[in-house]
Amino acid sequence: MEKMDALVFKDLGKIVHERIPIPQVTEPNHVLVKVAACGICGTDVKILQGKHDYKKDTVLGHEFCGTVVEVGEKVTAVKKGDWIGLDNNSRCGLCEYCRMGMSSQCQNLSTLGIFKNGGFAEYALATQDVCYKLPDTIDEVTGTQTETLGTVLNGMNIVQMQSYDSVLVLGCGPIGYLFTALAKNVAASVAVTEIDPYRIEVAKKFDVPVFNPYKCNLEEEVVKLTNGKKFDIVIDAIGTQLENALDYVTAGGKILAFGMDDSVKATISPYQITRRAIKILGSYIGQNTILPSIKLLDANKLELDNFFTETIPLKEGPDAFKKLGFDLETKQEVPKQAMKIVLKP
Repeated sequence: MEKMDALVFKDLGKIVHERIPIPQVTEPNHVLVKVAACGICGTDVKILQGKHDYKKDTVLGHEFCGTVVEVGEKVTAVKKGDWIGLDNNSRCGLCEYCRMGMSSQCQNLSTLGIFKNGGFAEYALATQDVCYKLPDTIDEVTGTQTETLGTVLNGMNIVQMQSYDSVLVLGCGPIGYLFTALAKNVAASVAVTEIDPYRIEVAKKFDVPVFNPYKCNLEEEVVKLTNGKKFDIVIDAIGTQLENALDYVTAGGKILAFGMDDSVKATISPYQITRRAIKILGSYIGQNTILPSIKLLDANKLELDNFFTETIPLKEGPDAFKKLGFDLETKQEVPKQAMKIVLKP
C-alpha cells in the first residue's frame, strides 16, 4: 500500500511526522483530496495543550484545500480534477437539530482534522457534503481559510452587526483578525485588545484603537473611547473573556462568545445581565456559511496582507507550534511570532 507524509497527534504536546497509508475511497460518497495547503488553527494548538477535545493517533489539520483525485460512485458535488475547499464538519441532515436549521449542533457531527484524519498530510479523505468548488482566482494559501472564515461569518450572522454599531474584539489571533477585518467593513467603529507583542503590532495595522489589558485599565479606556456608553457588541475571540466582556458592553448590548477554551470557568452576575438587558450569544463552527466565505474570499475585500505569516513544508510543522505560542518540548506557552502559518505537503 502506498504511503504518504502526515503529522499525527500522539498525545498532549506531541505531534510527529509519520509515513502512513494513503487513504482509500471505499464508500460511494467518498472524495480523495490531494492536499495543496493546510493552515495551523488555534484549535490545533489547544488540542496539543489539552484545552480542546481530541482523539489520539489522528492526523490534525482542518483548514485545507486541494485537488480531487478520486471520487466514489455516488459523488455528484465534485469530480476528479476539481479545485476545492472543505468544511471539516460533516452533518447528518437528519437529526432534530439539522432539521431545525441548527446544523452546527448536529448530533452526528463528524469532524475532519480533530476526530478523523485531516489535512496535515499529502492526501485526505472526505465526504462529498463537505467539498466545495473554489474559483481559480482563490490561491492555495487563501483557500485554506474557506472553513475558518465560514465560522466567523456564522458568528456575524448570529450577532447581527449593524452599520451604526461600536465593536470591541477581544483578542487578535487569526479569529479576532477576521472579525476585525469584517467589522471594519460593517460597523461604525472598531477597537481591538491583544496581549501578545507580535500580534499587537499586527492589530495596529488595521488603524483601529488597540489596547493591551495588561498595561491599562481596559474598562476605563472603553468608557473614554465610547463617551461613557461602552460597546454595542463585544466579541470574545479567545474563549476566556466572557466575564470581562460584561464590563465592556453597553446596556442592551451583545456579547458574542466565540473562542473556545475548555480549561476556563467564568463567574458572572445574572442580576447584571438581566438588569442591563445584555444578550450573550454562543456561536459554534459554521452554518450554511461556506459558500458566502468563498464569495467573500474571491471578492478580496478583507485585509489579509498581514494575516498569513509564512508558508512552510509539512515536515517542519511541529516546529511551527512554538511560533504560535506553544513550545512542544517544554509544554509551556511562549510569546508568539506568527499570525497564521500554512503547511504545504
